[in-house]
Amino acid sequence: MATATKTSPATVSNADTLALVLSISPLAVIWSNKARLGLDALHILLGQIALLLILRQLLDVLPKRFARSRTPRPATQIPAPIQPQSIRAAPDEATVNPVTAPLPPPAFPAERLDEVVANFLNITEPGYLGLVPAEPTSRIPAATLSSWKRTYKGETVEVLQHPTIASLYAICATFADLPLAKLFQALQDINNRPKWDSMCAGAREVERFEVAGRRGNVLTMQMKGMPLVKAKDLVLLSVAGTLPAAEADPAGKRRIFAASTSVDHPECPVTSAYNRMSLSISGFVIEETDLGSRIIQITDLSGLGSWVPSAVFRTITESMLPKSLAKLGAAAAAIVDLPVDFPPPVLGSTLDADPEEKALELPESENDLEEYDEEFDEEGEEEEEEDSPADPFADAPFASSNEDKVALAPSISRDLHALLTQLRSLSTRLSTLESIVETPDRGGAGWKWYAPFARPQPRRTQERIAGTEVMTGTGGGDGGISLSAILTMGSLSAAAAAVGVAAVAAWGRHRR
Repeated sequence: MATATKTSPATVSNADTLALVLSISPLAVIWSNKARLGLDALHILLGQIALLLILRQLLDVLPKRFARSRTPRPATQIPAPIQPQSIRAAPDEATVNPVTAPLPPPAFPAERLDEVVANFLNITEPGYLGLVPAEPTSRIPAATLSSWKRTYKGETVEVLQHPTIASLYAICATFADLPLAKLFQALQDINNRPKWDSMCAGAREVERFEVAGRRGNVLTMQMKGMPLVKAKDLVLLSVAGTLPAAEADPAGKRRIFAASTSVDHPECPVTSAYNRMSLSISGFVIEETDLGSRIIQITDLSGLGSWVPSAVFRTITESMLPKSLAKLGAAAAAIVDLPVDFPPPVLGSTLDADPEEKALELPESENDLEEYDEEFDEEGEEEEEEDSPADPFADAPFASSNEDKVALAPSISRDLHALLTQLRSLSTRLSTLESIVETPDRGGAGWKWYAPFARPQPRRTQERIAGTEVMTGTGGGDGGISLSAILTMGSLSAAAAAVGVAAVAAWGRHRR
């Protein structure tokens, strides 16, 4: 029987060869005497196989004296010398200085945001470019909105075209009885844009940020396809702001803009389902009107392709976009929660102050403040003794024609400007309410084109819903004044008085 010892492949091959050689020698003798032994070829072959197996087993049993062991001897292991280990003391927690990684630079610096605003104002309101610390980089010629050509005129919708760029349009729409804050909120809520924009298949906000007082966000939108135009997507960088009130507008109506341009973002890669559309300039301008708000949407259709016929442009600008704006008005009217960050920063409020204004130092501690107040009181008493108060408006916050202009700090100037703007807005609303009270016989609110299902209600029904009573005057009948109108006027008058008191208080703080 064979043993269980393991043999190498070289030893097995030698044993097989030796067994074959030893089995051939008897086979030659048997083959030469097969006739004498009476054997045929088949018996000789079987005998050869049996002899080969017997010799192979014998070679396994016999001791292999000629085979040498090829297994290498295990090397003697020399123990390594023991090295002394140094024990370090744990660092004191009081002396550990944590290293904080520096914050990465913003993806869009302030210079990039100013550039977007400058390019947008260059084609809409070039007069405000002096408030932007950047120059326009767009090749589109500068033009005011009043110089744009009118291509379509409806009851509440108007389409304008740039004087030199045929693919740049401005769609204007007026919304009666719609506050500006609601309209701004509807435009900023990008997730709900597919509900009112018939050309939008999907939209989402990628990120929102604020850099050096400038508010911006990155958003992506997917546009639906149409004949001759494949579905497209775009990634936009948008910057919002408030235009300063014009000196020619005594009411100080608020105007807000949002400038946009196409950018690349790592979270919005290009996909095969959409063709990436690039816009150089887009955005909107919304402004307050006498009884509502107005929007001017700037749309660049050059990204659709140069082969698109002009009939497609007319369909988009005269049919699809006006219908979308009508849905926008209805969506804005249904908004309940107003934005917290309304309004956006005023354009030019982030500019650096003059060196003389920077040199204005205020007292740091309470003791310094008391000493400063005492010195100011003493100086004020001396000035009152020397100068007689002939002009009661000498210390007014506005500049007089006979006196030099008072230099104010930038923060105080902005506060006073905001207070004066609120006073102008309140005065406009008070005059509007007075006109309503003077003509109480007119019907309810007019029909809203952007909310066709909201029917106007009679005056009596509106008063009954509000739960108020009508106070009739000497004329009797329907010529009285509603109690709600009187209360509204009283509340607005109180608000105007509060704003005036705040303005005087701000001026007093500046004097101190």
